[in-house]
Amino acid sequence: MSFATRLIVAVLCVLFVMLTLLVWNSVRLISSSHGALFQQQVNQTTSILANSLAAGLAYNDRASLEDALSLLKKNKSVAYVAVYNRFGETMAGFGQVPTTEHLDRYYSQAMMDGVFDVKRNISIANQNLGALAIGYSVAEIMRITAATRFQNTMIAIAALIASVSLVVIFGFLLTRGLRQVEQGAMALRTGDFSYRIRSRIGSGSDIENLAHTFNSLAQHLQDTQQALEYERAALVMESLRLSTLINGINAVVWEAPLSGVWRFSYVSENVQQLVGFEHDCWLEKDFFRNQIHAEDAERVISLLQLSRGPGVSFSLDHRLRNNAGDMMWLRHICVTEQNGSGDQLLRGLMFDISESKEAEAHMVFLAEHDALTGLINRHKFQVELMRQVSYAERYQHHGVLLFLDLDQFKYINDSYGHHAGDECLVQVSARLKRALRATDILGRLGGDEFGIILPECEELDAKAMARNLLETLSSSEIMVRGATSTRVSASIGMISFPQPDQSPSELLASADAAMYMAKDAGRNSFHWYTSADKGVERMYAQVHWEDKIRTALAHEGFALYCQPVYDLRNNQIVHHEVLLRMVDADAKLILPGAFLDTAERFGLIRGIDRWVMETSIRLQGESVRNGAPVSLAINVSGRYFGQPDVLEFVKNMIAQYGADPRCLIFEVTETAAVENVAYARRFIEALRAMGCRFALDDFGVGFSSLHYLKNLNVDFVKIDGSFIRNVNDDATDKMFVKAITELASALNIMTIAEFVDSQAVSSMLVDLNVGYGQGYHLGRPMPIGDILRPSVTH
Repeated sequence: MSFATRLIVAVLCVLFVMLTLLVWNSVRLISSSHGALFQQQVNQTTSILANSLAAGLAYNDRASLEDALSLLKKNKSVAYVAVYNRFGETMAGFGQVPTTEHLDRYYSQAMMDGVFDVKRNISIANQNLGALAIGYSVAEIMRITAATRFQNTMIAIAALIASVSLVVIFGFLLTRGLRQVEQGAMALRTGDFSYRIRSRIGSGSDIENLAHTFNSLAQHLQDTQQALEYERAALVMESLRLSTLINGINAVVWEAPLSGVWRFSYVSENVQQLVGFEHDCWLEKDFFRNQIHAEDAERVISLLQLSRGPGVSFSLDHRLRNNAGDMMWLRHICVTEQNGSGDQLLRGLMFDISESKEAEAHMVFLAEHDALTGLINRHKFQVELMRQVSYAERYQHHGVLLFLDLDQFKYINDSYGHHAGDECLVQVSARLKRALRATDILGRLGGDEFGIILPECEELDAKAMARNLLETLSSSEIMVRGATSTRVSASIGMISFPQPDQSPSELLASADAAMYMAKDAGRNSFHWYTSADKGVERMYAQVHWEDKIRTALAHEGFALYCQPVYDLRNNQIVHHEVLLRMVDADAKLILPGAFLDTAERFGLIRGIDRWVMETSIRLQGESVRNGAPVSLAINVSGRYFGQPDVLEFVKNMIAQYGADPRCLIFEVTETAAVENVAYARRFIEALRAMGCRFALDDFGVGFSSLHYLKNLNVDFVKIDGSFIRNVNDDATDKMFVKAITELASALNIMTIAEFVDSQAVSSMLVDLNVGYGQGYHLGRPMPIGDILRPSVTH
């Protein structure tokens, strides 16, 4: 039973008791008052009656006595009357007189038999004449008392009903708000924070104030719940993002006490997917430590011991044995933190970097090896030579250095193309490796040059090895492109080490000089280096050019010049060809013919190519920003023509410097372009897709025929100068130029004539419908800065 119900019942019980007492008391008071009045009336009536009977009794006159009593017979309140003389004899009377005398002194005594019995003596002058016995009926008084009791009871009941109704109504009104508050509390307990107490519960009452307070609390809880839901949703999304990120990068989250780092306290579930071991294994003591590669364990322990203190972050790479028994590389990105108890924790992400390490190793391999043959490259070979020289000096041994260069290798490239030359180099490398000892060192120094180190080898043994190498190369033909066979020979220069006053670089240069002596002696032979050899001067010249090229690349020792290309019909400049010059220490210009062969030989041509392309594109971008854009034709080395990284490099440079690709023309020699037509076509199309244009340089001097033009979507062909110089006098040259021009015109390709040295040549070219011309007669090369000035017509 609720408190309100108990309160109402209690009030009703009190009210019932009070009303009962009120009715009882009222009835009691009425009865008492009626009894008193009745007794007073009885006494008076009896006295009067006794006095009226005194005379008749005195004379014993029964008739008068009966006559006096006759009036009382009609009175219903008189039950009986008896008149006695002094002798006790009945003189008159009526009604049923009790046989035994029973006198009632009080009204309440008459309630027993319903008759109030009274006896009064009759006397005159103090002389007793007899007695009067009379019984008064109390029925009427009892009826009136009962009626009064009934009325009071009904009134009490009505009052009780009215009170109950009022109490119930008031209690309902009083507890309605409490019930709503209770319902609201139940709603809040079940999480329904939208519940509100809507009805008004007595303006200004405490219950209404309580209801307002409840509604405010519910609103606060609802707002808090919504905020928590938003935060929870945000946390869920953040968790999903982090989970997606961690899964995307294939990382494991872990945590360990810094004092017991060899036992993880938490590891994310995807650890099995990453490493293979089951999740529970990682929570075992020393499990992680036992799987670390023995060579890495001490380094890992040392780093963890040094990384103490909150807020320390570091990364750690090490090898670990997976469940298959294979070694894999892991990287940990760690941070130290302090929990609420003051204990230091180490938290981190674990990555599988095996592929990255393999890629790094591969990059190191590529940095030290030749991509084509797999042999060590020139730099690595020089490092090995330095190590072998130091070893020989320390242990008083001798070794021999061989510098091997293929004979007439240029013929293979020119006749069959660079791809055929590459196939030939690969097969030569394989033959050389088979002929050498396991302890010998073989490297590709560049182009068709190879270096060989014979450790702990005397002169006679070295010469025997050289003869064996030459015989190995020349004894059988080499197949190129699966069908064409050719014989290969080589020239070898040899020098023993250590040599007094010669560094490893100088040893290599000396062997290079000896190699040239072997070539001068008729090729397919070897030469042992002596300081008296005539090739020493040329050898040092080669070393000198290599150093100058490297210095120029490192310290901006190159400069760009431009030569204009004119429209022969209107004598207007259409674009400029970018030309390379080296600036020596005396500020003199050196033409590329003096150093490009050396650059090709020592693998430096790639750096030169990139410098020329980047500088040209940057300057073209500057001309665009200056409002006077120039068009530039840039030469690309045949060695790197068509490589994907060249395309990416050009694309990045155009974007970086804001150059206009429509003003960039890339030139490559006809020989390089037609070496692999399909590959060249894809490369040219990629450049044209960027918006650039393309030109075939030195057209007509290669081994190809004119039909290659239809397979290459170029914008220009540059007719080689050897056909232009004598075009006025040589009918064959004139016919050849005309044929090229007519074919190019039919294919919508513009023609450019090189080496236009006179007006007569220029006029003849116009007659032959050659569109553009370039040469000293039209315009000499000038510094590229000059054409960027707005006053110069472009």
